[in-house]
Amino acid sequence: MSDQRIITMEKDGQGVAVLNYDVPGAPMNTLNGQAEKELLDCVEKISSDPEIKVAVLFGKPTNFLAGADITMIRGVTEEEQAYQMSRRTQAAFEKIEKLGKPIIAAIHGPALGGGLELAMACHYRIVTKSPKTILGLPEVKLGLLPGGGGTQRLPRLVPLQEAMDAILTGKNIAADEAVSLGLADEIVLPYQLKEKAMERARQIAKGVFSIQRKRLALPPAKMMPALYEQAKGTILKKTKGVLPAPLEILESVYMGITQGLEAGYEEEAKRFGKLAVSKEASSLIHLFFADTAAKKDMGAAKGVKPAPVKKIGVLGAGIMGHGIAAVKADADYMVRMKDRDLQAAGLGLKAASKVLQGKWMNRPRGEFEYRRRFDLISVTDDYSGFKAIDMCIEAVFEDVGLKHRIIKDVEAVMPERAIFASNTSAIPITRLAEASVRKENFLGMHYFSPVHLMPLIEIIATKHTSKQALATAYDLCVKCKKTPIIVNDGVGFYTSRVISRYLQEAMFMLDEGAKIEDIDQTAVKTGFPVGPVIVSDEVGLDTAVKVGKVLEEVFSNRFTPSAILSKVVGDGRYGRKNEKGFYEYKAGKKIGPDATVYDFTEAGRSRTAVTPKEIADRLLLAFCLESTLCLEENVLRNPRDGDVGGVMGIGFPANLGGPFHYMDARGIQDVVDSLGRLEERFGARFAVPQSLKDMTSAGKKFFPEE
Repeated sequence: MSDQRIITMEKDGQGVAVLNYDVPGAPMNTLNGQAEKELLDCVEKISSDPEIKVAVLFGKPTNFLAGADITMIRGVTEEEQAYQMSRRTQAAFEKIEKLGKPIIAAIHGPALGGGLELAMACHYRIVTKSPKTILGLPEVKLGLLPGGGGTQRLPRLVPLQEAMDAILTGKNIAADEAVSLGLADEIVLPYQLKEKAMERARQIAKGVFSIQRKRLALPPAKMMPALYEQAKGTILKKTKGVLPAPLEILESVYMGITQGLEAGYEEEAKRFGKLAVSKEASSLIHLFFADTAAKKDMGAAKGVKPAPVKKIGVLGAGIMGHGIAAVKADADYMVRMKDRDLQAAGLGLKAASKVLQGKWMNRPRGEFEYRRRFDLISVTDDYSGFKAIDMCIEAVFEDVGLKHRIIKDVEAVMPERAIFASNTSAIPITRLAEASVRKENFLGMHYFSPVHLMPLIEIIATKHTSKQALATAYDLCVKCKKTPIIVNDGVGFYTSRVISRYLQEAMFMLDEGAKIEDIDQTAVKTGFPVGPVIVSDEVGLDTAVKVGKVLEEVFSNRFTPSAILSKVVGDGRYGRKNEKGFYEYKAGKKIGPDATVYDFTEAGRSRTAVTPKEIADRLLLAFCLESTLCLEENVLRNPRDGDVGGVMGIGFPANLGGPFHYMDARGIQDVVDSLGRLEERFGARFAVPQSLKDMTSAGKKFFPEE
């Protein structure tokens, strides 16, 4: 325990105790055992001091309380340990709630997880009208549930449906919405917070203001079983049984509503204990720390000051180009978007507008916020406006000749200091940079579709890329609220290379006789967001063939593709883009597997029942094997980036924590043995990487500290 106090208390002489919650030396307030003890000490002093009539709780100037210290959860190994942790926090917050003297929570900045649970235990909540002020219970995103009474208090403060939605999704609630829901009582401008909180406290102390709260009406008892079954069905449909936390949350809320608060607290603590030691929580907590670290790790560019970026040129207004333009404008960058003609550029502008409208129009002041950002985008069919850009991002078709021509054209116009980034998914950046006269300013920025929803950007460095160019691209990603990973150049980089090997294995299984639906359904039940056959249709089967040929040239022993892809493309099947692929489509909607595609396989229409275990094993191990080789060949800088990129960019199951975390959890020896058996059956594409053999001999893990 630290010698420095986290919570200090002063009396103002007018019946008000002022509590300041400030974790020394930390940018964000978090909840830990020391803070809980100090809270209880303050509660005891407030309770026993007749001069104190009311208290006000303030956080740091930038944040109220961002949640529990997650490192405490990481150290838990037994259910009972986590159960007791939850019960202690519940007891501390219950003493606040039952103090008998009101406590006002003055909230600016994040009040999340344990921070919101503490605020809900207080008797009055004032929030600031600021985009930085967000309230929420995000524990579900870590595979946990709120363990400090959150599953019990939130449904008693806001309507049940909204409460369940907030806890099950872990979404952030803006200050305006918090007031309209009844989660907060007043909203003020940030500079008014201290004054308003103290004013309210003194009014309460003088007896001229009293806290009035309506008791929320819960659904009739006879309706609860039906509502429970409906909610359970919805959860199972969404989670596919992969993530346990949502069901545990439902059980905790239901127990509290039907059996009372004490039963609810007990249920919450028991289920918190169960989740805290689950492999899903371990995986998601691992990803949380990996994501946080990736946003701070500039690698070789560490300590290098990024070049200033205000104006960005985007080449190409298609699916990727307009998405990139929208994301940059949303982060307050001026964007100049070019396409071959004004009609194409205009369509891109319209699509960018829809992206921004979707984000802002349903929010407070949404029209203003949308319009301010949309007005930052302009379009052109030539290079006018590119003389003043600080960075150019190219997002045209995957054609080397086309990209080379565009690179030469735009470099002749844009400033010498400007950075050029290519959004290519597989072409080596070194090859593209052959057309550049300023190779030190040239790099790759691989975005994922849809750009505004996918959190990852893969930054690709060549041996010529300067540290400042890397630092600038990295800084841009973080400012656009994306997670960057920096990889070294090579065919397919990391993400395209690995996803291609994963999709390829699905094609081999199809060729051997596995059913389309068996492959896709097993993948989803394993934790992949979408099955690999559907992904192939979505990406475009013709595109998959092109990428496969590029990879085969370099990695012939592992990337000799199944013949099925070229056969179906030869039949004019390109996937969703022309509504002919492995699936049938009607009016843009996917109907179901197209059995006629089996005619192009070695097995024909006769299908073989492949066990879900074999399907899952082959998909996961193909993904893990190629990830390992990317690390071995120095494409990846570290296993952490492999996990972040695998989950956030290409859909490796988050419940498994990424390919490297998964191998650690499964056991490196078991991975090696399993790959060995697959190599015996299928040959060199499952050859065990030497680095894995070395790790088993040395008894090493990718993340020994976990």
